[in-house]
Amino acid sequence: MNRQLGLTLIELLVALALGAIIAIGTFRLFHTSVTTRDTLALQTEELTRLSRAFKVIEQDFSQFVPNRPVKDAYGDYQEALAMDFDGLYLTRNGWSTSRIMSYERSSLQRVRYSLEENGSDLCPWLEIDGDENPNDCLVRSYRAHLDDNGDSVWHSQILLRPVSALEWRFYVYNKTAKSNDYETEPPARNIETEEFDSIARAVELNITAGEIQNQHLRLFAIPTEAYSSDEGDS
Repeated sequence: MNRQLGLTLIELLVALALGAIIAIGTFRLFHTSVTTRDTLALQTEELTRLSRAFKVIEQDFSQFVPNRPVKDAYGDYQEALAMDFDGLYLTRNGWSTSRIMSYERSSLQRVRYSLEENGSDLCPWLEIDGDENPNDCLVRSYRAHLDDNGDSVWHSQILLRPVSALEWRFYVYNKTAKSNDYETEPPARNIETEEFDSIARAVELNITAGEIQNQHLRLFAIPTEAYSSDEGDS
């Protein structure tokens, strides 16, 4: 009696099931690899943009001039390091002047950092499909003259986006208590003595940025010694 060679129905079903399991596993492994690759590429790109932004901020703070307050459009003085509803302000040195152009200006520069809402004048509208996080902008602005005569214009550039949260803190030394601590406001002059009771030694930036919306914390040291220059500082 001749035996028939081949697979039975059960064996065929088992083989098909094993093949399907292997195919699904291979697809999931491939999908995971692609997702991991895309995530790493996105993180690398975001870290690159973040590093560039931090480098600009660090350059500004490292050139900070602590003894040069400025006048606002109303004639009132604003400290070299100040903060209000519009953002953080500082006076910095090291703004190179042109040897070719006759336009005269100081080597000092007034800088402002602000968090601008998505769709505002300084942060053009940006919508990402499926993104529920704010696409706000960290904007760096500067003006050509330190003192504002009412006609001063801020020149702005987007330093980083998307940004969902931004917080500044100040690491200060209290002269009376002889201790260091963090404050939410920069040091202000004593009304009676017109002197500073505390000195800012560093500025802390806590920012949540990027499509992944990671939180980043940086501490920037700032000069505390007085600055002097023979150049005009108008």
